[in-house]
Amino acid sequence: MLKVLPSHISNLIAAGEVVQRPSSVVKEMMENAVDAGALNISVVIVDSGKTLIQVIDDGSGMSPDDAKTAFLRHATSKISEAEDLNHITTFGFRGEALASVCSVAEVTLKTKRIDDETGYEVKFAESKLISEGIVSTPTGSNFAVRNLFYNIPARRKFMKSDATEFRQIVAEFSRIALTRPQISFKLTHNGNEIYRLSPATLKKRIQEVAGKDLGKELVHISVNTSIINIHGFIGKPEDSKKSTGNQYFFVNNRFFRTPYFQKAVIKGYSGLIPEGNLPSFFIYFETAPDKIDVNIHPTKTEIKFEEDYAIFDILHSVVRESLGKNAFMPSIDFDREGAPEIPHVNSSSYVPPPKINYDPLFNPFNVTNRPSAENLPDYIRSLPDSFHDKDLLQRIAGSGAETLYGENLSSPAIFADSRTDQKPILQYAGKYIITTIKSGIVFIDIRRAMERINYEKYLDALTTEGKVAQRILFPVYLEPNVTVISILKENIGVLELMGIDISFADNSLTVNALPHGVDDETASVGEFLSNIAEEISEGGINFEKETKEELAKRLAKSGSSGKIAPLNSFEAQSLIDYLFACREPNFTPSGKPCITILSGEEIEKNFK
Repeated sequence: MLKVLPSHISNLIAAGEVVQRPSSVVKEMMENAVDAGALNISVVIVDSGKTLIQVIDDGSGMSPDDAKTAFLRHATSKISEAEDLNHITTFGFRGEALASVCSVAEVTLKTKRIDDETGYEVKFAESKLISEGIVSTPTGSNFAVRNLFYNIPARRKFMKSDATEFRQIVAEFSRIALTRPQISFKLTHNGNEIYRLSPATLKKRIQEVAGKDLGKELVHISVNTSIINIHGFIGKPEDSKKSTGNQYFFVNNRFFRTPYFQKAVIKGYSGLIPEGNLPSFFIYFETAPDKIDVNIHPTKTEIKFEEDYAIFDILHSVVRESLGKNAFMPSIDFDREGAPEIPHVNSSSYVPPPKINYDPLFNPFNVTNRPSAENLPDYIRSLPDSFHDKDLLQRIAGSGAETLYGENLSSPAIFADSRTDQKPILQYAGKYIITTIKSGIVFIDIRRAMERINYEKYLDALTTEGKVAQRILFPVYLEPNVTVISILKENIGVLELMGIDISFADNSLTVNALPHGVDDETASVGEFLSNIAEEISEGGINFEKETKEELAKRLAKSGSSGKIAPLNSFEAQSLIDYLFACREPNFTPSGKPCITILSGEEIEKNFK
């Protein structure tokens, strides 16, 4: 027997589509505030939205009648006939958000129009009007959503940890903030101000939301066609990463997800980034509203384009062209806000250039000129004592001593036939070291070699000393994005196991200790912590229960990622020596080869 569901049950079903977690409420409330013409929007969160989500705006406000009608299912002022769906320019239009929210939470709305002397307050719970009346309130709307999912215990039970839910809230907040750089936004969590965004240029807004370091590495893209206009910013190839994080598409200032267009962007980076890596991008499409359909998903994050194949080609071309023109040139930003005044220089006062003293007869390949053990590079001297091979250091730094390929060193049999003569070392593409052995040519992957060295270093330290931490002389102050801070805060115990000591402030952190051998330069530390945060968040892994081998493997992977600085001849030779002092120099901890050998026979065969 068929029957029509009661409204309170149908609203719960709709809420399951629209309101999936606290971040869904933040998204819907902020979109309503933008649609109301607000210039200042404040979001207040308590307990990651489980206790309170409050969105305050200075928009147009509502009349008492509209304040009550807004909570009814499909109450909207955006559309009145079917044709209106082809000309949608606002975030919301179906009138489902408020009805869905008030069916699973207690909602209070205070609102006032600019010409009204007093405001009006309504309270809803379980889709029912609880109370209403006149109230004193500023112009605009003030939504307070309390006790989310209080009437659906199963849904509340399956909510994630506070840190996870808060990261989702930050993601939704960021997406809307990136669409309206002319609007002021503020986000407060448990009394702490997380974001305070003033009106700004698009690039500055991206810097404020995604991090200042990322903003400096962005490349501008722009193209106007009869089909679509595209503009925005893309990241430089060297800043690509394995994980997602800063990939944003917007159409007519509406965020959406599209694996199809993401492939176009990645295709534009073909040959410039490693396979599997993702670049950062903030790409904005502008097209006629009737050329897209935004009404194919309840959360409106999937959009259908009328000419998607043509847009794919246009997007690929503009990304490729912009990378070719700009990616490898220094970025110049003429934003003078906060910059110090540069004093005028009197051109009549001549200042001679400094003199550089050098030895024109110095030969870096002469073993008598090689550094002593006391003058080894910082990254070698910083290795823990448990890893130092004293004999190896003497071979590296000593005069006339046997090197890596000597008989006294336990190394792979393929290298045992080579002797102490200085070997020429070349670097290719900034990724590989090339040198010769008696039987041919050996290619060494620099990053994988570092990962193998770091792995055995950390494993030895964890096994023999129980810790890998090393206090740094000058603590490093960082302002990473909010997501990284929240992940690190949630996993302080994991960080201590890894040898990382961090003290946190509201929107910043100070690093006091790092694992042995990790570069303590500010940029390197920031990248290292971002990699650690990604490692932790990818699978929700409980690091405290991992074996020492797994912990050392993750430390090695994070410490060896990022940009590879060019190596001088001595550093390259040192890397080779340390690699072949490892117990298993041929492979990374995950089994990938560190070394490839091109034998003399293969060389002869290629020359036929």
